Amino acid sequence: MGFAGGFTLGTVQAGFELAGKIEMKGAFGAPNCLANRHLLGDKWELQEGDPSTWEHPGGDVHYVFGNPPCSGFSLMSSKGFRGVDSPINHCMWAFAAYVEKTKPLVAAFESVTQAFNQGRSLMEGLYEKLIANTGLPYQLYHVKHNNLALGGCAIRQRYFWVVARIPFGVEHPELRATPTLWDAIGDLEDLGTTWEAQPYRRPASWWAQPARSESGAVDGHFWHKTPEFGRALDLLPQAGPWGTREIISTVARRHYQKTGTLPESWGFKIDKLVESDFKMGFHQLIRWDGAQPSRVITGGGMMQVMHPTRDRLLTHREVARIMGFPDDWRVRPLRGRSNLRLTWGKGIPVGSGRWLSTWVRRSIYGTPGSITGSQDDKIGTVIDVTQPKVR
Repeated sequence: MGFAGGFTLGTVQAGFELAGKIEMKGAFGAPNCLANRHLLGDKWELQEGDPSTWEHPGGDVHYVFGNPPCSGFSLMSSKGFRGVDSPINHCMWAFAAYVEKTKPLVAAFESVTQAFNQGRSLMEGLYEKLIANTGLPYQLYHVKHNNLALGGCAIRQRYFWVVARIPFGVEHPELRATPTLWDAIGDLEDLGTTWEAQPYRRPASWWAQPARSESGAVDGHFWHKTPEFGRALDLLPQAGPWGTREIISTVARRHYQKTGTLPESWGFKIDKLVESDFKMGFHQLIRWDGAQPSRVITGGGMMQVMHPTRDRLLTHREVARIMGFPDDWRVRPLRGRSNLRLTWGKGIPVGSGRWLSTWVRRSIYGTPGSITGSQDDKIGTVIDVTQPKVR
């Protein structure tokens, strides 16, 4: 259940050896990892299928980690689909069942904060079933975190469900500074937008420098021209420049106020838009602010984000940077996959996975961090790492 592979790569970077990758039928996230064995190691095998067929990899399993779909709690899902009884939550139960089978020292999965805020009964139910079926002394930790507080460039508050049968603790990272979106992607601005590898042309920021490839090559710096973006471009001659943090409905309203109409490409929407004062919903095309930390990359994020300075959408490589992937993470081999553009935001940032897995590894070796959580009889042990600690 690795989606784009951020948790997987972060865990390998933390010092674990990947032993196996388990996926539901269809293996949505597998191609990203299969194309990057040079970073993930070559000793692991992929198994996809119904959870009842998932096998124990053999030997001692120290750590099981995953990223089951969060759509049962995500605010991007319809209200009727959300909740502890959402059918998609069977993936979380499948994850917990695999933990029961393998009995690792530690297991963890990530989800949206609503899984903790509104879905706590499910989080506790997964834990209680694990205890009942294994008889092992696991303790449940609710780890609330923010990618920005962990050294990433994106404000991305999320939740880790962690169970451990050894002492577990973390430390709050001390950061050099809070990075901006421009720190992450600014050095890519003047590259041609192609799938093919090309060399860097300008120096990288302090934050982006470690992400650069050893070969000096960049691949996957390519963006998709969508119908919505085409309609957006049709607005610009009359509406004027698309300002920072402006959404498409604002630009469309400005065009209409100046001209009394909208471009022909908007013809099927004009009456309803005018009647509603250009209300177009919550998830709209928006130009991000390069001087601020990145916003959240969602499942369709690269289709909804205008580049801070260029009249185009974000590229695959820019989105990969925002999610913490190094430029050695290959994108170009996956260019034929129709769902590649949807996978980035459905995973977790590499840095978030690396941070958690680093403290899992240290806990396994008997040196857990000093932050072990505050105990609350109603909600269990909570570790909160959501506020950046900048030195």
